[in-house]
Amino acid sequence: MAIGTVNRSAGSVTLAGDSERGATAGQPALGGFRWLATGAATASVTVAFAAAGLGNIAQSLAAALLVFLPVAALAQSRALSEVDLRRRRLEVYASSIFALAAIGLPALWLGRGLPAQPGLWMSLPVGLEGEASGFGGLVGFAGLPVVGVLLAAGGALTVGGLALVYAFKRASATFGWRETAAVRDIIPDTPAEKALFVLLSVAAGVFEEVVFRGFLPAFLMPWTGSYLLAALPAAAAFGLLHAYQGRHGIVRTGLLGLWLAVGVGWTGSLWPSIFAHATLDLSIGLALAPSLLGADREPKPRPSRESTPN
Repeated sequence: MAIGTVNRSAGSVTLAGDSERGATAGQPALGGFRWLATGAATASVTVAFAAAGLGNIAQSLAAALLVFLPVAALAQSRALSEVDLRRRRLEVYASSIFALAAIGLPALWLGRGLPAQPGLWMSLPVGLEGEASGFGGLVGFAGLPVVGVLLAAGGALTVGGLALVYAFKRASATFGWRETAAVRDIIPDTPAEKALFVLLSVAAGVFEEVVFRGFLPAFLMPWTGSYLLAALPAAAAFGLLHAYQGRHGIVRTGLLGLWLAVGVGWTGSLWPSIFAHATLDLSIGLALAPSLLGADREPKPRPSRESTPN
């Protein structure tokens, strides 16, 4: 899941230590010139998308913003390495839910007007009252309610996702990869944190899938002619959006995004990937973090600051 933070002076949240630097975690290392350059690049991509006939201006702007979200995430990862997320988990969770909804809801609305409609928009292969056919029959599910088929597909995606995560854990022992402080610190501890983390996991499952397995691939399909080919750049952007997890975390998340896209391409529905995404976040955050992080779960104390902002 992506970590979103914003500025309290604008009606949002500033993380501990940020006021000492005069910067927020949402605007860490980008000065005015860099934000201006990013805005100019976003406008250029918007015009290029619209000129290519991939959508109207509103849709092209949304896609361009999604392309450049990883830029902000890469910058944000620097700031996150300098603050103590453990002190402000609830605020970080809340701001992340807001940020996910802010990109997910417009993508869901704008996506319905895209030229390419591969049947992704929260749809089912057949009606809820029907029975599985097509892909369901091919994998031996013929005669079962379609909801059961989609749950089975979501379960398979979840198992495969966990296998990928644990494969990276084994590779970490070989290559000496370590999880970042942000990954360790974002795991909930208290009952209140765990309750809000559940909402965050559901929000990430719904909105990130709508954006990265629904909107972006559907937007790019006129260029690629294939959903899975269109899912490749979307998976890359998804990985970069999780830059706070470090380099190997970017690769891991990108591959996980591609795996979830395979499930969408197989079933023709976002529901299995939504189920798998939310289940993976919940499982890792609430149950599997100790086995995945091991000794990394308890980081060394951070250097104390001379003053702590209110």
